[in-house]
Amino acid sequence: MALKIVLFLGSVRQGRNCIRIGNFIKKQLQNKNHTVTVFDPLEMEFPLLKQPLHFHSPNETPPEWLVKYNSVIEEADGFVAVSGEYNRCIPPALTNMMDHFPPKSYRCKPCSIVCYSAGPGGGSTAGMQLRYFLGELGMVTPGFMFLNPVVQNAYAEDGTPAASNDTAVSKAQRLISELEWYAEALKAQTKKSGLP
Repeated sequence: MALKIVLFLGSVRQGRNCIRIGNFIKKQLQNKNHTVTVFDPLEMEFPLLKQPLHFHSPNETPPEWLVKYNSVIEEADGFVAVSGEYNRCIPPALTNMMDHFPPKSYRCKPCSIVCYSAGPGGGSTAGMQLRYFLGELGMVTPGFMFLNPVVQNAYAEDGTPAASNDTAVSKAQRLISELEWYAEALKAQTKKSGLP
């Protein structure tokens, strides 16, 4: 089943590496015939969060761009969050972007986690924090977390894995397989019984 996937990139920092992993994951998803929409906080320029969509009163008109992006999230079957690790934490650009939207837009949909770091840890600390964060937004996180240590040597800018990174494709396939399973199961259950 072809799915609609939103791919969240988590960095706006100069020299960011999320674009390497993001390009790789996007290609792997597209190879499975999934439609991928990239939410890039650098390209989309989310402002510092002051008023999320769900904080607007019925008498207020939210910004058009916010409503438009929220519609994409609502229509998605699943998500992938690509996150670096800043001082052992989730990058603020990622949480700032995702917090613009109400939990009900994400609710009962899967979000797979892809993390990376310049060092040997692969972003595992941020990955564990993401499980809490994504869960609070109402998402389900599949078990497999794709960690990418020494990312600057592991992928080219266009997402092509280095020759030494010979497990990248198999790990991405595992990640996508779990995402597909959860997305299809949750979509079917929601259609059958509605949201809890």
